[in-house]
Amino acid sequence: MMKPSTERDYRRRIARVVEAILVEPGARHTLDSLAAVAHMSPYHFHRIYRALMGESVVDTVKRLRLAEAAQRLTDAAQVTAVAHDAGYDSPQAFARAFRDFAGVSPSEFRTRQRHLVGNPAASAALAPTRRTAHARIAQHGEGDCIGVGGCRDEYAENQSTPALPSVDVIEIAPLDVLCLRHDGPVVTIGQTFHTLMTTLRCDENPVLQQRVGICAPDPSMAGGLCYHAGVVAGSPAAFSDAMRRLDDAAQRSRVAGPPPGIEPLRLEGGLYAVHRLVGPYALISPTFRALYSGWLPRSGYRRDQRPGLELYRSAPDRGALHPCITDLLIPIRED
Repeated sequence: MMKPSTERDYRRRIARVVEAILVEPGARHTLDSLAAVAHMSPYHFHRIYRALMGESVVDTVKRLRLAEAAQRLTDAAQVTAVAHDAGYDSPQAFARAFRDFAGVSPSEFRTRQRHLVGNPAASAALAPTRRTAHARIAQHGEGDCIGVGGCRDEYAENQSTPALPSVDVIEIAPLDVLCLRHDGPVVTIGQTFHTLMTTLRCDENPVLQQRVGICAPDPSMAGGLCYHAGVVAGSPAAFSDAMRRLDDAAQRSRVAGPPPGIEPLRLEGGLYAVHRLVGPYALISPTFRALYSGWLPRSGYRRDQRPGLELYRSAPDRGALHPCITDLLIPIRED
């Protein structure tokens, strides 16, 4: 087991590597070149990277290239050009890799994103449905865990053809969460969630299972955003129990190292536009972008200043063969 100080140092080095990949995903990144960025030998770097990230650096490069491709397809770029810039020798090879990544072909994905950004032909299909969910609570044993009602899984209805994305408008009640600010590249958000849930011992408490990503304006940086990884506490009893666990963790941290900055936060309720995304987490960013730039201006609603939310429906340890399900919530208000 690593010392906390050693693990922090390794995570900083790996964050530098991920930043280098993000600057130019299509560049010729090799194990040797990325190990040099981390100031490690290739063998040591490969072993540490896989241990901390849960995948090889080669897999990360491939995933980030495909995520960049998804962003460009959202902007209606040509598939052939996107395939070339992503480092694939042919559009066919790119199409196979993208289908494995997103669950649909590049052309199908671009069509879906075009519908989200407001293709007039799809306006009827994307008309918002007004629902009142009041953060429907689903009972799990003795505790409560949050669940947003009214979101459909389009892919479960018909796996053979990609359905048009649906957007529902719901109203939810305030949420009490425990959260940890994420610092670093987007692809290391999972590590922040791991730190949060490990510290709170969420595996021992079935109530603290609903993960939520919180994206809000950063007051320290003009136009910047800050991201918090959170878990919904649910009932007052569950919140009190979680706070006790946090106090216990703070006591332990006096020996193990500085405590993580976990803090309680109350999220305001209100109106949200909800879209259910079925696919890899790397598609969250382009989908949010399409919703904000395309759906929202044509919806009759205005953006509110509350944080945008990501409700992660899939278990953290779900296998790679299972699709990730994420509810994307945009805060809105009526004129």
